[in-house]
Amino acid sequence: MKIICWNNQGAKKSQLRHEVGFINRTIKPDILILLETLVNYQNTDLIIKQLGYSYYSTIPPINHMGGFWLLWNDKNVEVSIIGKETRIMNCLVLHKLMAKDCLISALYVPAWESQKDDFWQHLKQLHNSVDKPWCIMGDFNEILNASKKIGGIPLSPIKVQRLNDFLHYSNSHDATMQRRLLTWKKLLSSQLVYEKLDRVLFGDDC
Repeated sequence: MKIICWNNQGAKKSQLRHEVGFINRTIKPDILILLETLVNYQNTDLIIKQLGYSYYSTIPPINHMGGFWLLWNDKNVEVSIIGKETRIMNCLVLHKLMAKDCLISALYVPAWESQKDDFWQHLKQLHNSVDKPWCIMGDFNEILNASKKIGGIPLSPIKVQRLNDFLHYSNSHDATMQRRLLTWKKLLSSQLVYEKLDRVLFGDDC
């Protein structure tokens, strides 16, 4: 089973169809999750129909921020959407060949400090209700340790505490990274900042 989760920062960009087409030809994911689509209902169906997936579920952006698209084909997997919130989409995925299922949660953690603690507490509560192997993926807007970031403002202890606390609480682990470690960059105050923000977490049963 192949799953890609990508914060594309705007699905109306003209190159999206070509980039997704390249992903479909080369990686051939069963499930593609797009974060920060920033697209309203009026344009969502029109764009998704051009991306090569038979099924999809979406969460609209709020005030032109956020938005989720979960796209899939059913050759290898069966996907059942079991919950959608502003920043989390939960689905049960059955791998047909292996006849095993797991819970997959795609999420976009708030970037604002004032909203972070409530979000992580909510995720802990969600963990308490999960009784299957659980894979969490998305943009965590958090860093595990200083090696995950180059440049910008020095890290404060709280910046690495939340994610590490959740890993310990849920007995989960960060997925092993292959190839390029730092997956996000942006020019901030005339300085390039590189971070690993898109990640996958596995529960202890995965």
